[in-house]
Amino acid sequence: MPDEQDTSQNLAIRCPQCRQRFSVGENLMDRMVECGACDTRFRISDEVILRSKKFYPGERAAVDLNRFQRVPLSAAAPEGLQTMRYAEFSHPEQLEPASPQRIMAGIFGVGLMALIALLLIFAVNPGGAFSVMPLGNKLVVAGFSSLMGLALLIYANPKARVKAAMFGLLLAAGVVSLPFFFKGQPILGDNEVNFEPSSVEQMFPPEVADPLVELRARFGTKPLEAEQEKLRKAGSDKRAYGVYLTNLVPRNKYTARDFLIRDTEAGPSSHPYPRDDGDYLIILTDVPMDIEQVAEIAGRLGKMEKIHAEIGVIVVSVDNAQFLAGSAEKLNNKDDPAFYELNQYELGNIDLDRVRRAVARLADADPVIYRTDISRTLIELLGKPGVTFHNELARALLVWEEEPGPAAEVGLKVLRKIVASGEPASENLVSLVTRGKSEDAIATLNTLWTQSPGLWEKYYGEFGPPIIPGLMAQLDSEEAPVRRSAIKLLGKLATDEALPALEKLTEDQDPEVRVLAARAVASIKGR
Repeated sequence: MPDEQDTSQNLAIRCPQCRQRFSVGENLMDRMVECGACDTRFRISDEVILRSKKFYPGERAAVDLNRFQRVPLSAAAPEGLQTMRYAEFSHPEQLEPASPQRIMAGIFGVGLMALIALLLIFAVNPGGAFSVMPLGNKLVVAGFSSLMGLALLIYANPKARVKAAMFGLLLAAGVVSLPFFFKGQPILGDNEVNFEPSSVEQMFPPEVADPLVELRARFGTKPLEAEQEKLRKAGSDKRAYGVYLTNLVPRNKYTARDFLIRDTEAGPSSHPYPRDDGDYLIILTDVPMDIEQVAEIAGRLGKMEKIHAEIGVIVVSVDNAQFLAGSAEKLNNKDDPAFYELNQYELGNIDLDRVRRAVARLADADPVIYRTDISRTLIELLGKPGVTFHNELARALLVWEEEPGPAAEVGLKVLRKIVASGEPASENLVSLVTRGKSEDAIATLNTLWTQSPGLWEKYYGEFGPPIIPGLMAQLDSEEAPVRRSAIKLLGKLATDEALPALEKLTEDQDPEVRVLAARAVASIKGR
């Protein structure tokens, strides 16, 4: 809260002991008080009260008080001494040095007008940029450049804008006046040169475009040309082709690529390249076929448009409908009338995953209808390069084949490749080959049998007496399982010619061999 005591009625006192000053109220006059600084007790009287006289500026003669005056001095300034005068406040731009930005603006403004002036003087000669330009257009160019230069000059000189404007106007007037003195060659007049179409054709004969260059540019065949050149330098008898696919949905790109690489037996470096309008150029390299065979395969993707044999490009319009799978319910329902038809259609699909699922479904179905067509398709798939699900195909052929011969021949080719590569052979494939009873398969089955006699003994024995020479050769084998299997098979298939060798084994050190040999001898003698 504000102090309600009137401070103007207080008394200023001084402690007689420590000379400390205090302010107390008048009601303490003639009373004893205690100093708050030194604890001395004294009475408030005229001796401790401080008296001071109030005065105003100018009432005293002291010269040093003149600086507190509120009105001008009546006395004049001393002779020879002038009062200080202050100039008006200047803008910072007039005090600071010019910035690099303004300097560059000024240089550019003067340079722009100078450049246009030089062009208006020297570019009006025949063949120059302004030689045939109308006067009005020249004035527009000169006026615009002068206006830009003037604005840049004024911006670049904040300390002397008027001088900069006058200098810029002088330069602008000179630039704008130049078109009137340097007119150049007019557009129309006596000096006009007319060119007849015939003379133009003679001066600039039309170039005859190379059709091969246009075709290569149209399809973007640079990657194809590089592959063709690489095969040519390597001396390879294989070729590189390009399959240009139009109307291909992007999600089907890799399915189409895998189909083309698989069926054309192309190299793994084959690759699709995107082109304009959503088209693709698939480069097939290391292809052992001619372009007609490749075109026949590529035609399965849709409609064959054209074959450009001169550049090795085949154009195909893709039918994306074949990438759509049929009804899953009908494909798996054997009681549905459309089951066999839909799965037969799936066997010809370019997507191997869909083909594999169709083969598995048909392997579990009864060969009621389309048996000949489905068997033929299954045999083609078994011998097709790139197909790896031989076990499923062999299992389906064991159900659907009517004559074991064709399927066994194709299966034997596949089995030989598998044995040569050292990969494990599937039991269904070996069973399919065995049903053909071809003597050409004996050597391959003999190899499998010697590697794993317990697994392939029953299939090897189905070839009958033709395998007896191979069995006799294994009676002295160091592998005990092979010897025992050979003895058992000889007991089933051999004649009296094998008795001496088997009777000799009845005295073998291996008791199991002795037992098997005795049983084989008894079986042969009992027939």
